[in-house]
Amino acid sequence: MPAAPVVFGRDFFTVDPRTTAVIVIDMQNAFVAKGATYETPDARAMLPQLERILAFARQREMPIIWTQSDHSAPNSGIMLRKFPTIREDKYLWKGEPSFEIYADMPQPRPGEFRVVKHKYDAFFETNLDAILRNQGIKTVVIVGTATNVCCESTARSAFFRDYCVAFPSDCNATFDEGMHQATLKTLDMFFGRVMTTDELIQEMQGVNEPKAGAAKSAAAE
Repeated sequence: MPAAPVVFGRDFFTVDPRTTAVIVIDMQNAFVAKGATYETPDARAMLPQLERILAFARQREMPIIWTQSDHSAPNSGIMLRKFPTIREDKYLWKGEPSFEIYADMPQPRPGEFRVVKHKYDAFFETNLDAILRNQGIKTVVIVGTATNVCCESTARSAFFRDYCVAFPSDCNATFDEGMHQATLKTLDMFFGRVMTTDELIQEMQGVNEPKAGAAKSAAAE
């Protein structure tokens, strides 16, 4: 019989917490806070799922990487033309309130990594790849906002670098349900595995032991 054209689920890969990191994408005031210019209400609605994933990752000593978008001049280039409020109001500029992590949610802890990025893709001109490789990571769990922008861009970039990508459908959020669903279909078909938070945690719980002597590293930008 001919081989299957595409494989899905565990036939592709299993999420092993011993070689998996969690990447929390851009849970910043600009996107999560009420009344924000780029408010994404579903980013607040998914906070219980994010709390569960972070709690599991911390218990298993999995690396956690927090990204923040800094679109200050000159690094963001053409984005300053596409989004006038970023250019004129210094929205999402490092040092401004819109840049900061949303306060009413779990916060980064000492030993967890911070990556400041200037484009949608968290790998582009950052040290994210070095962080993951130095931690022996083979799989990334991508959570955050926005599903179809920075989360999807980072997921694609991870796949291009030969990381397995787990993408929890209920722990990514965007401002449009149609865009959310389109990203989930595309990623599951071509770039990774889409699963619920329940499915992700249950799968990781099925792996026997946490990684011995997990490295503790200072946060990096």
